[in-house]
Amino acid sequence: MTKTGNPEKAPSGSLPPTASGAPPLSHRPPIIAEDQKPAEFVDSLYRAILLREPDGAGRATHLRLLHEGMSRVDLIKMFIGSPEFKGKTESRGFVPLGAPAMDVQCRASSSQLSRLVDRVSEAWIALGATRPYHSVLTLKELFPENITEAAIKRFWASGASEGSQIEAILLRHGFENAASKTCLEYGCGLGRVTVALANIFKTVYAYDISPAHLEVAEKRSAQLGLNNIEFKLCAKDIFANNLHHCEFFYSRIVFQHNPPPLMGKLISMALGSLQVNGVGIFQVPTYAPKYRFNINEYLECTEKPEMEMHAMPQAEIFNIIADGGCRILEVREDNGVGWNSWISNTFIVKRTI
Repeated sequence: MTKTGNPEKAPSGSLPPTASGAPPLSHRPPIIAEDQKPAEFVDSLYRAILLREPDGAGRATHLRLLHEGMSRVDLIKMFIGSPEFKGKTESRGFVPLGAPAMDVQCRASSSQLSRLVDRVSEAWIALGATRPYHSVLTLKELFPENITEAAIKRFWASGASEGSQIEAILLRHGFENAASKTCLEYGCGLGRVTVALANIFKTVYAYDISPAHLEVAEKRSAQLGLNNIEFKLCAKDIFANNLHHCEFFYSRIVFQHNPPPLMGKLISMALGSLQVNGVGIFQVPTYAPKYRFNINEYLECTEKPEMEMHAMPQAEIFNIIADGGCRILEVREDNGVGWNSWISNTFIVKRTI
């Protein structure tokens, strides 16, 4: 994780600076003004919109965007459109305790799993080639016909913000010395979060199913001079080979695009890559009204595969975690799904055996 030195002693009557270098939050309401200096403007956005102090990495990213020509209006829009702001303002779905169970088949034979992998591979190879940015974040501005340089800058900046969130979670659970440890990201896409992970960990093994996604990710990492990322294409026989061993595993908005039997196998495989005392963070939708999954009906479908959304009951996830020799550190509802009627959870686990 990012290391910060002890703050210098503050002058009498003032508060010590924050770790990001920003002046501390005062008791007065934050003000956003056009005539503020860039650093003051960015600090005000954090305080007025995200209701917190700026983190070092995020602050540096947003200052760089202003320096590279992003308008202040576009930066405000980026803050308002960020997952963090949406998570603070959107009403999440609420499932009554008396809600019915989902009718979901979570098991499949080897031959059925192989067919599931084929279908998902076909979909994501096509998506990566035809709408690479939108297939990662489903925002209208990232459709090929809508995309602009400003939208692409916001896309990359969102990865830096997510990286800061990962650091905060790890710090909360006593995960130290990340700069000396290995990380595995499953479903790295274009490398949106991979870059942030590479700035936190010694080595990052980044897996994805789309060759087009990985091509962009490799090009981006080379442009940034990052030489501690090893990108890996997921083969169709993915279960024939184990994932690289690691001390930290991360996956977000990825497993949800796989049918439940495949989702469960992928989570199990990812947890199996963790070394003892390693930590994993992953996101899965765990409840969706009217969602059901029957594997025979699914495999009989002849429609061309597209981006799909699936859910797996929370109890099934708990079983997979236990079977993987891990214990749960934390489970939180998140904004990983854009529909308020769905429940999505982030699981933080630790490998114990």
